[in-house]
Amino acid sequence: METELNRQRFILLPEKALYKPDEQLLIIADVHLGKAAHFRKEGIPISSHAQQNDYLKLHNLLCNIKPEKVYFLGDLFHSKLNNDWQHFTTLLAQHRHITFTLIKGNHDIITPQLFEEAGITVVNTLETADFIYAHEPQKITTSSKLTIAGHIHPAIVLSGAGKQSLRLPCFHITQSTVVLPAFGTLTGLFTISPGKKDRIYAVLPNQVIKVQ
Repeated sequence: METELNRQRFILLPEKALYKPDEQLLIIADVHLGKAAHFRKEGIPISSHAQQNDYLKLHNLLCNIKPEKVYFLGDLFHSKLNNDWQHFTTLLAQHRHITFTLIKGNHDIITPQLFEEAGITVVNTLETADFIYAHEPQKITTSSKLTIAGHIHPAIVLSGAGKQSLRLPCFHITQSTVVLPAFGTLTGLFTISPGKKDRIYAVLPNQVIKVQ
């Protein structure tokens, strides 16, 4: 699904990521790798394979899209160092030709040195001529730049006949901000209440659809 943001072309991907073709830039929010291992360490029973699909989905996305750059919009690795870090660095080693940047999120508590040793540049925010890339949406903005962020894990409820309803992750676009859906499996969803002028794109397993 294509859309225009600040007069520039973007593609909304069903893998819950955003792609900017002219820069070959892939944008991903809230992967939360290592969360399953973190839960197990805290005594919460969860399968060691619970996040296996996240690694596979990320690897396949990088292979299929072939970006030159990837921006992670925060909460890339959920917790302190655990066994999942090795899985993650092994995946990155298969894509050394890509420039990775992490816009630091509230869960990115691992020392930036370890990210940088893995080939990821760590910053607090990243600004270009037309966009601000951040982890959290900006509460107040007077800038003409559009903020692209994560953190919220937005979802929309679609209702049908017979009182049926379905909650789906979504891209939430306002006049000032684009909020990406969470990429990771173990992230949860936050149901939003969009404004009348907002654009909502719901994510289905194999496509992204605009919600009227």
